[in-house]
Amino acid sequence: MRFLAVLFAFLFPAGAVSAGDEEERALRALLSRGDDEVVMAPAFLDSVPPETLSQVLDGLKDAIGPVARIDGKGRDYVVQSDTHRMPARIAFDAEGRVSTLWFGAPEPRVTDLASAEALLGELGQDVAWLATRDGAVISESRASEPLAVGSAFKIGVLATLVDEIEAGRRDWAEVVRLQERHRSLPSGRMQGYPEGAPVTLHSAALAMIAESDNTATDLLIDLLGHDAVAERLGIAPEDLLTTRAFFALKADEARRTDWRAASPADKPAIAASAAETLPALGAVTGPHAQGIEWYLPLDRLCALGAPLASLPLMQVNPGPVVGQPGLWQSVAYKGGSETGVLNFTAWLTDTEGRQHCTALTVNDPGAIPEITAAAAFGAFLRSLHGQP
Repeated sequence: MRFLAVLFAFLFPAGAVSAGDEEERALRALLSRGDDEVVMAPAFLDSVPPETLSQVLDGLKDAIGPVARIDGKGRDYVVQSDTHRMPARIAFDAEGRVSTLWFGAPEPRVTDLASAEALLGELGQDVAWLATRDGAVISESRASEPLAVGSAFKIGVLATLVDEIEAGRRDWAEVVRLQERHRSLPSGRMQGYPEGAPVTLHSAALAMIAESDNTATDLLIDLLGHDAVAERLGIAPEDLLTTRAFFALKADEARRTDWRAASPADKPAIAASAAETLPALGAVTGPHAQGIEWYLPLDRLCALGAPLASLPLMQVNPGPVVGQPGLWQSVAYKGGSETGVLNFTAWLTDTEGRQHCTALTVNDPGAIPEITAAAAFGAFLRSLHGQP
């Protein structure tokens, strides 16, 4: 699974200085397509060519319509139109040129929870969602139904590891070595590490959650035991695939057919045989192959992650919740995606100290527009908070 990039955004950080009201003026000019009034830093234009910048600004203008107001100060802003709200960040270099520019997914403005739920329901063929606050269900649809969740299953791998650490059988600082059988496809970076590279359990877990590193995931499944991870996830051991086996089966129609038709006793051998050869990345980008995935209900994902949400490694990547500063004291997140599969699961602490889990799964025969889904998820979160 690739690392989920849910933001319609670009960012080029540089040493920036405050420019007071200039930030708001520049954002208004850019989003009204008066960008010829705004001077961009040369380093920014080296990273984001003018034609790319124009395409993005045109898309944002079409998405949100005329800007009604801009709230915020310093570098962080919220751009508001009659129909959307959109987080933004802008800063200038010492010469007064834009050196940092970032836009989050434009969130549709919704009047109530029912309107937000309607947005979720339009995202694909099979949609499930769940929102809880201090364990009480606020909103749900098909939350107990197993659907394909992509890399969100890695929450179960982390839960198994934490069980072992809390029992004293493992330690975060323990070092394990990467073997060729662990090497998978991106997302992540560990697939490029040399064989035998030493990795601490903390480093592997952090990569698995924050970067959705598939090689780190397979290393941990191998270390913890396939059956132990399957039991923690609540799925049959023969149905739990490593990411390497998942990619291999998805790329090989004949073996995929054999695996789906096999008895529980025969499935592991077929998956292991397929995983002997790692396919090319281009062979696994097609639509979701039914049955070759990780099928979990949202209520189980929420329960698995709740005890883990306070771990700092769970809070490195906030996923689509990145555009909601001020609503949450803390954000823990893990999602997943492949073509036709999308999951967002967030464990949140609000400003009153209440604990939330908000999750969304979409399965569809075709590609799922992640930016649209992220925007709908953001609107859903905001509606739960009572904000339009």
